[in-house]
Amino acid sequence: MASLEDILVKKHLKRTKARIMILKVLEKSLPLTAGEVYELVRGKDTRLSLSTVYRNCEALAEKGLLYRSTTMSDGLTRYEYAHDTPVHYAICLSCHRIFPVDVDLEKGYRQHMDEEYGFEVAEPKVEIYGYCRECRASGKAEEHKGKMELL
Repeated sequence: MASLEDILVKKHLKRTKARIMILKVLEKSLPLTAGEVYELVRGKDTRLSLSTVYRNCEALAEKGLLYRSTTMSDGLTRYEYAHDTPVHYAICLSCHRIFPVDVDLEKGYRQHMDEEYGFEVAEPKVEIYGYCRECRASGKAEEHKGKMELL
């Protein structure tokens, strides 16, 4: 397996301390906003600013090392390490917890998307929205559903 430094060189990016720290954080985490990444790396280098983290996340996403996604209804962009196989997520509508799930897409879905919709799939990603066990057990899921009905 190539080191993060080698991966940056291969993608024609400078091997900066900030980029390596960002990749290390995201390599083993769930999708995070630039602000969340900043909170995790600033203890290691207090000279880093939020704008530096954001710019580097964007540069890494442009080169395909990170995936950008806008999950949930908050509209915030989250960054995720571009693993070899796609990771699918379940997202709680009440507490906004995100966790990976093991689901398979229907066999032949790429061909179906192309034939039926004229859509070429580049990056398959499944996001399943609902309510986690904890929110259902505590009644927070029902509270959230009630608020949504009022809207």
